[in-house]
This record gives sequence, structure tokens and C-alpha cells, in this order.
Amino acid sequence: MKCPNCYNRTKIDISMHSSGFSVEHSPVKECGACGLVWRIKIEAGKTVVDIIKAAEIQ
Repeated sequence: MKCPNCYNRTKIDISMHSSGFSVEHSPVKECGACGLVWRIKIEAGKTVVDIIKAAEIQ
């Protein structure tokens, strides 16, 4: 998995305990490099990146 903000591949964590999000269908991911928190979901047959917390400005 690659961060949609900074494109880092090595520091991605999957949050297994985020309330309100289904781990099986749309796991919440966090980038350790830029701080972006997001999930990938399907809406009307299209893949959409749902930003939960914006990246920290560096």
C-alpha cells in the first residue's frame, strides 16, 4: 500500500480499532511519514480515497 499524499510505502500502519469503520471492508490506514489517515472505499462502483485526517504540514 502506498500513501496517497507522500507516496511512502514503508511506514503505513493499519488501524484495527478505529470506531465506525469496518476492518474487513474499508480498513483505516495511517502514514507514519506524513500523518495522513485514510481509507479506500467503493462508491457507486468507483474506488474512492476517503481522507479521515489530513497530512501534517512539513
